[in-house]
Amino acid sequence: MHSSSTPSRSDKSPRGRLSTRSRYGSLRANGSARAFLQGAGPAAIGAIIGVAIPLALALHEVWQFAVLAGAAVALLLLRRGVVVTLLVAGIVGVVAVELGAPLP
Repeated sequence: MHSSSTPSRSDKSPRGRLSTRSRYGSLRANGSARAFLQGAGPAAIGAIIGVAIPLALALHEVWQFAVLAGAAVALLLLRRGVVVTLLVAGIVGVVAVELGAPLP
């Protein structure tokens, strides 16, 4: 087993948290970084909505709406992660088609 006096990256010591806080604090103090972060949020929301609307309008089959509803429940009510929800929804869609669900 490897023994070292240097803490690993996964170390949850207060020193590691203070180091992260100081880095975050320096980013918040930087005007350029703060301006970028303030603009990144609205840009991401706009991109998500810009893609979500055409994708939702492309749904035609009842089972597709069921997968969408299941994903909404997982994300909004059960507070599941986005990546896991997308993977499960994709798997459900593939299985549905393999079992004979119609495609538009």
